Amino acid sequence: MLRGCAVALVALSISACTEHGITNPNPIPTPGGSSHPGFDTSIYPGDATMTAWLKPSSPYEWVGYYLQAPCHRDPSWMGRRVTLTSMGWGLAVLFVGQQTFDGLPDIEIPFVFDRSALPRSDSPPLARAGIMIPPTQAELLSGAVTCSRTLLTTEQGTTDAIDAVTKTAAEGFPAGTVVYLDIEHMDLIPASMDAYYRAWVQQVLADGRFRPGIYVHKANAAVIYEGVRRAYADMNATGTGVFWVSIDKSPDQVGFAFASVWQGILEVTQTWNGASINIDVDVAAMSSPSSP
Repeated sequence: MLRGCAVALVALSISACTEHGITNPNPIPTPGGSSHPGFDTSIYPGDATMTAWLKPSSPYEWVGYYLQAPCHRDPSWMGRRVTLTSMGWGLAVLFVGQQTFDGLPDIEIPFVFDRSALPRSDSPPLARAGIMIPPTQAELLSGAVTCSRTLLTTEQGTTDAIDAVTKTAAEGFPAGTVVYLDIEHMDLIPASMDAYYRAWVQQVLADGRFRPGIYVHKANAAVIYEGVRRAYADMNATGTGVFWVSIDKSPDQVGFAFASVWQGILEVTQTWNGASINIDVDVAAMSSPSSP
């Protein structure tokens, strides 16, 4: 994944980037002529901070909404839908499913997730803190590991999709909401991952209440797009999933006409209206990427 202020998401040009925050963003239109800046951060920042960041106090219109999931065990976003939509935030529902590594991402995080060990209140938790936490010793001993490449199977894809739609429904999201399966960067895409995400997509389609979306790194986007297209075809369903692509160029230079959400600046602390959050910066062709 891309890192820090040195990587520019051209769709959201930034004029100043320091450890104290980013100011004066100048949104540049995405392909199609519309631009809707958003952000995501793993741990819920709190109601007061989300209120402080409401547009026009910040440039952001929508935020990633993390369901508690196999590789994202923190539940802090759960139960916040009504609060956030009442404030006026658009939402992008995220479900971090199984990955090709055993809970170990390409960033440094604590071995065991412990909210009490998070940075002080004057230093916001990193945008990806709490994502893909390695299994605890108790999980390893009991065999109840929830996040592992050994779980990349067709059966687990179906199980995790049922989990995703059940939680999306319990959160009160309306029919037709897009649920994005988070698939992190892979040097190679194993057959087990192909089986997993295709089963996940097909189960969401079979359930019928919500629409499948995919968050994917640009290096894997074309192959996974084709896999999702085949998953739709196998279900005799028209169309394909909604794609959110992690990039390092302007959206119109990436060459993925199928994408409608883009991400390109990771783990940067911004301060708006006196409140600071460490975020990943995104931009979308719509103001609420999960809306029906």
